Amino acid sequence: MSATPGAITDADIEEFVRTCSRPDGWRGAIGLYQSMLREGPEIKALADTHGLTVPVLAVGAGGGPFTVGTMSRAAATEVSSVSLDGVGHYAAMEAPAELAKAILEFIGNIDAL
Repeated sequence: MSATPGAITDADIEEFVRTCSRPDGWRGAIGLYQSMLREGPEIKALADTHGLTVPVLAVGAGGGPFTVGTMSRAAATEVSSVSLDGVGHYAAMEAPAELAKAILEFIGNIDAL
């Protein structure tokens, strides 16, 4: 899931293990997936509405336009997009400076409106 060698360190893995080994350590992640299965009709109904009317930034990896394509279907407004080449599922860990730059530029453009 990480496309950037060395981005996730042994210390990071130790922290993941420590956190997930606690009682209910997986509760949040499991709850997310359980809610997606239980709330299917509600989510579909939301998707059939007018969509997001706030500015949207889709940040994806170089693997293709999946993120911006998905967000474009959920948004009623234009979706700004950034592709972080060479990044996997952990953009905040694999390319923190690039992700921060993209977010700050996006926010700056919104503030300029």
